[in-house]
Amino acid sequence: MAFITGIIFFISLIIFINWLNIRFLYSGTYANLQEKKTNKNVAPITAAAGLGYVIAHLVLTFIYSVSIKMAILIIVLSVLSIATAYFSTFIHRYFFILKNEEIVKKLRPEFGLPKKCRKNI
Repeated sequence: MAFITGIIFFISLIIFINWLNIRFLYSGTYANLQEKKTNKNVAPITAAAGLGYVIAHLVLTFIYSVSIKMAILIIVLSVLSIATAYFSTFIHRYFFILKNEEIVKKLRPEFGLPKKCRKNI
């Protein structure tokens, strides 16, 4: 039962993070955050999802097992799953850049140029 619940939490975390990332990517929130045009902070939303996942696993560990070794293993796996969910958001950004290269070059003219040719900001 704990394994199935853990798998459900893991899949729901990845789906939530990717849904949130796609929503922010296509709504322009990321562009506004980079230019400081918005007061919306993405970090608390992401941290809350990851923290909820870790807390759920800790609760499940202490309900089904009192072993410290098992608790440490679940914490390590939870951190790895949160890192996986976080890094999967970069895949959507990569595909967005591939599909919209002209838009990115308008926004950032130095995009795609060698490092020597870029302006110092």
